[in-house]
Amino acid sequence: MEYQPDVKQITGAGGLISAVASGSLAAQLGLHPGDTLVAVGDLRLRDLIDYRFAIAEEHIRLHVHSATGVETTYELLKDPDEDLGLEFSEPLFDRLRTCNNKCPFCFLTQMPKGFRKSLYLKDDDYRLSFLYNNFVTFTNLSEEDWARIEQQRLSPLHMSVHATDPFWRAVMLGKRDLPDVREQIRRLGAMGVEVHTQIVACPGANDGEVLRQTIIDLIALHPIVQSISIVPVGLTKLRFDGSRPSTIKAAIQVHERADWIDTNWERQPLWDEGGVGVLAPDRSPAAQPVRVAPASPLHDPALGFCSRLGAITDIPLRCFTAPEAAALIDLIEPFGVHCRTALGLTLVYPSDEFYILADRQLPPADHYDGMPQYSNGVGMVRDFLDLWARARRRLPARVSQPTRLALVCGTLVAPMLERVATRLSTIAGLEVRVLPIVNHFFGEMVTVSGLLTAQDLIPALRASGCTRALLPRVMFDYKGERTIDDYSLERIAVEVGMPVALAGDPDELVRYVRALARAEGEV
Repeated sequence: MEYQPDVKQITGAGGLISAVASGSLAAQLGLHPGDTLVAVGDLRLRDLIDYRFAIAEEHIRLHVHSATGVETTYELLKDPDEDLGLEFSEPLFDRLRTCNNKCPFCFLTQMPKGFRKSLYLKDDDYRLSFLYNNFVTFTNLSEEDWARIEQQRLSPLHMSVHATDPFWRAVMLGKRDLPDVREQIRRLGAMGVEVHTQIVACPGANDGEVLRQTIIDLIALHPIVQSISIVPVGLTKLRFDGSRPSTIKAAIQVHERADWIDTNWERQPLWDEGGVGVLAPDRSPAAQPVRVAPASPLHDPALGFCSRLGAITDIPLRCFTAPEAAALIDLIEPFGVHCRTALGLTLVYPSDEFYILADRQLPPADHYDGMPQYSNGVGMVRDFLDLWARARRRLPARVSQPTRLALVCGTLVAPMLERVATRLSTIAGLEVRVLPIVNHFFGEMVTVSGLLTAQDLIPALRASGCTRALLPRVMFDYKGERTIDDYSLERIAVEVGMPVALAGDPDELVRYVRALARAEGEV
């Protein structure tokens, strides 16, 4: 899961200190969790990036607002490479850059009401792209942002492209008058910034020949472009409060309805012939967005840009079928072969989900060139299989007490985990069952482990007959603390009545089993 900021902690007052390393320079100065670092020297800190750049000096001056309300300035001499030993509650200290697009497949439109607030935040902040590999669209940058990227050499960055053709990129982002993404990438390259790119493919829209041209354009921008991933669109039954618009046009239309905008706590502008419309500040039900008067007979003032495109955007909004996944792999792989010959790296990669859906063999690890898009689901399954081949050698011969262990996963990867369970079940005293959880919450078309909810997990575990369970780490948030429906690991354990633990890779799985072999109380 991409990093999700907690906006309650982003106040604009500086960096709220969450931890101070023992024995560090900050500890020697007497800084404590709850204090706020406001500025370093004359630089008022906007985020963690500013902090890292500002402290890379021999002589620094810290302006701190203590938790008790005292303003203090500290001066110190240090090695430029020496860290102060501070951690902050959030990496951003000023306002988060939010998304001003209307992608018809936007996952935030597919969330039900009532979850924690951060899950509904449409972030599109280039700083999170640099810090956490979040993919952003580069449609909301000011010239000041561009200047900062150049000054601080924020590289690499991660860009959602979707299509290089201006028309189709406008459709995929639900927004007209976009900057040419190819020119933006060239501009980044002139600054010495490298880019990893992502294409969320929708069948019948930006796949096929549109995808072919996008790949050609991005390959031509190597070495600025360091990787190109193609991931499948993901849809849930809950999109747009369960209305489930059936076409791309219909999804963008819902984005542009005043009632939809007004139900979202991060209000987004409407686009029309005059550019960005202005939303009335009144949030009452009677409040209506103020729009520029229509300049064209084709302009319905109730709709935005892509909704007025007509039949060309009446493309079914749906997931890929197995034959379509195979066809997409067949389109992409020759580009990888060409790039490996011409450039020395594959450069363009279908995500693992396409290979699993198409029932195709995954490429070897060296195909992925160090797996620069691992967190985007590119090479993750291959890495798991290779790590398992090594880690399984350290498995014990028996466990200390008879144990029935559930390996929990989404339905997509269940066949892969069956071979793991088969090997584990050869250990004396250990019976292992793969427990694929059908995603009733978001819909059975959602098959990945990262979108499992505790509400679906708990009844399945209760009925499993198992005595212990290992849950996928990707089921939890960035910090590994909460599921998407806000359950902690401890709460799940109480409700299922058995010990539960997390495992994110084969090494963690093997360590867990080895602990079972030593003593029941160690796990």
